[in-house]
Amino acid sequence: MAKTILLGTVVALLLFSGAAFAGMTCAADAYRNSCSGCGFDASGKMNQTCYQQKKAGGIACVSASHAIASAAYAAGKCPGIDSCASELQRCQSQMGTGSDKENCAEGSVGTCFTISDMCVDKAALECGEKPPECKAPAAMIMLVVGLVFAAGYVRKV
Repeated sequence: MAKTILLGTVVALLLFSGAAFAGMTCAADAYRNSCSGCGFDASGKMNQTCYQQKKAGGIACVSASHAIASAAYAAGKCPGIDSCASELQRCQSQMGTGSDKENCAEGSVGTCFTISDMCVDKAALECGEKPPECKAPAAMIMLVVGLVFAAGYVRKV
């Protein structure tokens, strides 16, 4: 019984660490930052200067995170990234309420940005980007190693 619980814990930790570090969240983070950091006028419209700054930061994040795909895109290759941008605009128009303030509070438009991040990750891989390396902290790695040793100890008992 203890062995089963320990094995389940190890598998859950591995899945969590893989999911947590699988892809970048540049667009979603930029959108969340704009929702929390940019002001809104009386009609719920977000300050466009602030939004454009946050958007530029998101684009810079994508470029830094996917350097190979960014270079290919700048050379006129990698059309998948344009498809992601078009899909983001389509999603925003379908999910948006017309008020930026309401969109930020409700969350559906934020999902569009998360989907866009996944789309860009996939398009970047198709453009020759290398898969991201494991970025789990050393403490997580040591925890997993410790649990494996503990599993071996439980087996002996």
